[in-house]
Formats: sequence, C-alpha cells, structure tokens
Amino acid sequence: MVITNLQIRKSLQLAPLALLVLVIVDLVLYFIPGFLGDLKVNGYLTSAVLLSIVAFYAYVGYPMFSMNLKKDKITFRSHLALSTLFGKKLVVPRRNISGLHMDYSGFRDKLVVTYVNRYGKEVEKAFSISILSDRKKKMLQQAVKDFNRDQTAQSLHLFI
Repeated sequence: MVITNLQIRKSLQLAPLALLVLVIVDLVLYFIPGFLGDLKVNGYLTSAVLLSIVAFYAYVGYPMFSMNLKKDKITFRSHLALSTLFGKKLVVPRRNISGLHMDYSGFRDKLVVTYVNRYGKEVEKAFSISILSDRKKKMLQQAVKDFNRDQTAQSLHLFI
C-alpha cells in the first residue's frame, strides 16, 4: 500500500511564491513614499508573512509525506514542498521494523517507526503527518494496524 499527499505539492509550492510577492509589494510601498498618495504603509506585512511561514512549518514540519508498504523494503519519506533536498528518508527491511504507531499527542500528528538499525540497536524515527487529510490518516491507521498484525503473526512460533 502506498500512502502519499504529493497531490497538494503544487499548492504548497505556490503559497510561498504568493507570499514572496506580498513581501516585495510591501517593501516597495514602504520605501517609495507617496506611491499611493497619502496612504501610509508601515511595512508590517513583511513581518507578518515571515512569522506565518515560520508558524506553518513549526506546525506541520516537513509537509510532504509518502509511505510505500508494497515491497520487502519499506520506504518512508518526508520533505519540503519546494525541494527534496531538506527532509527525511528511511528505507528499512520489513523484518527489521519492530513497531509502527501513530502519535496524536503533542503539537503535531506523527507516524513513529521503531526499527532495528544496521548496528543492532532499536531506534525510533517520527514522520509528521499533520497535513494529511482525514481520509488518508484513516488509510494510514488501517495500514499500520494491518502491518502490526502481520508482524505479530510472523513472530509467533508453533511448538509441538
């Protein structure tokens, strides 16, 4: 099963560009006195736009999320909408994952992956799922339940 929210990528790419245009217009109006007659522009829009960008990314983290459970190696990716340069990527063999769970506590929603790394140490890594739609979160929750059920069935042994 593949769960992703890449369809909203264009919207998230256009939003910073629109905000950048607002900042440039605000700065032009601030530094050119009398451009709009007697209308006073104080330049506060630039600060508000920058604070809104910081608040957005503080809330959602890396907004783009994708998970591929189809293969023997499971892939989790989370990155910015403008570039995949900044972000997280985790590729783990299915048998090395000891647990998946969704964490709704705290400031943002997260998918927490617990796995055994190549050094034999159990590690947790969290991926932000705050910007996923409710339908996708339900699909993800069902996929996590199915995965955990399959993992527990594989770890059971029959002793005769």
